[in-house]
Amino acid sequence: MSIDGEDFESEYIAGDRKLQLFTDRHEFTRRFAFYLNEDPPREQILYFYGDGGNGKSLLLKHLQFNCCKRFPPEVWQRLRQIPEARAAEVAEFVRNAAPKTYAPIPAVTHDFGLISIKEDKPQDRFYGLLMLRRNIAAETKKYKFKFPNYDFACFWYLLNKGESNATLEQLFPDDVMELLTPAVETFAQFPVVAQAVAVLKGIDKLGGIKRAMKLIQNRLGVSDEKADEIRRKDIDTELIDCLPKLFAGDLNAAMSGKNKPDRLVMLFDTHEKMWDSKRDSQGITFWYQDEWFRRLLRALDYKLGIVVAVAGRDCPVTKLQWQNAPRFPIPEQYIDKQLVWHLSPDDARDYLHKVEIDKADLADAVIRYASVNPDESWDNLQVHPFYLGLCADVVLAERRRGIELLSSDFARIPKLENKTAELTDRLLSYVDREVRSGVHSLSACRAFDEDLYVKLGAGCHFQASSANFEILTSFSLLLRCDRSL
Repeated sequence: MSIDGEDFESEYIAGDRKLQLFTDRHEFTRRFAFYLNEDPPREQILYFYGDGGNGKSLLLKHLQFNCCKRFPPEVWQRLRQIPEARAAEVAEFVRNAAPKTYAPIPAVTHDFGLISIKEDKPQDRFYGLLMLRRNIAAETKKYKFKFPNYDFACFWYLLNKGESNATLEQLFPDDVMELLTPAVETFAQFPVVAQAVAVLKGIDKLGGIKRAMKLIQNRLGVSDEKADEIRRKDIDTELIDCLPKLFAGDLNAAMSGKNKPDRLVMLFDTHEKMWDSKRDSQGITFWYQDEWFRRLLRALDYKLGIVVAVAGRDCPVTKLQWQNAPRFPIPEQYIDKQLVWHLSPDDARDYLHKVEIDKADLADAVIRYASVNPDESWDNLQVHPFYLGLCADVVLAERRRGIELLSSDFARIPKLENKTAELTDRLLSYVDREVRSGVHSLSACRAFDEDLYVKLGAGCHFQASSANFEILTSFSLLLRCDRSL
């Protein structure tokens, strides 16, 4: 049975323990609600930045599955009057709003950190954008969004690159391929599509290939002027760089139509993966690495209700300095930068309560252990979410074995750089061999589901069971887990 719409959201949340345990971040939930409910729409890009392990990816998931809601004007007017100091009230209302009391807003996530074994990498300036195109098509089926100019340009690019018909069918959404199948089948007469392009460039005496391209143009709804403009561009030096603008133009047109949502949310995660680990902010290639992404963000018309939120480790103003990019800069006033920082002791205690670690002295010891500044006074502690989650994993793993850890078990606090290794070693020593093997295999994955877990079990020779999968997906060590590959 397929799951979509609100049924999918409730099913996903029920199965994702991390979302169920999501704690604090009330100010971000409140701010996001303003982007979805204020009129006219805000014309800024939300950018969540902060150290690794502070929960930026989980925050985006929370916003996608718990907060993409647009409320009736009278309800929103009451909510917006609640002062920022009481952000928790707004956040809890948004999170727990009953179905049918709001209009659900379509949202799509593009994770630059996903590793693909194929060429369609999310960071790639061609295939990354095409992945985003497919994801938006999947999330907006009821609105029947079309991307005529962008799709035509992508077809033209791939044909010139000599891609096979099978590749075309794999890369484009089903509705597009169904529309264009009669025309695309024409190219099946040629052993290599590049030969068809050669024909297009002057040898097609019978005109069959040219008629096929004209049919593609007409079925997509591309004007002669735009089609000629696209075909005149050099594919490697001009057309490839125009694709983000064509994509944004088609999306803007879709959001200007009658059959469209009041808002469309686009969430971009792990922005730092646009660069490799050796990046040089002064190097000549630094600005080029995410140029296609900046081109896209600049070309979107936010007045139409397009809401963009980005998560990355570096501040876009002080570290990335988007405003100083030599090409396609994004001025500072268009960036709503939000630091995702550590948790307070009170919020950490709330998290521990949710996982049923309520013994006061144990909770206090865990909170201090998980702090980045454990020598400070209690009120000044900054609790690292990742370390806190690992500590909870350790306590719960022992509890499953019938052993209750004591506060003294967290008395010795290692140096900050050693905490991950020590907590991981402790956790793995408390679980059986099959779970331990699963952790080692899945920790290399940015995203996974149960099918991939079973395949890894078969390939790595460990027992992959549904019960162990439930244990594994609860571990903070596997924070990147995503069941919706």
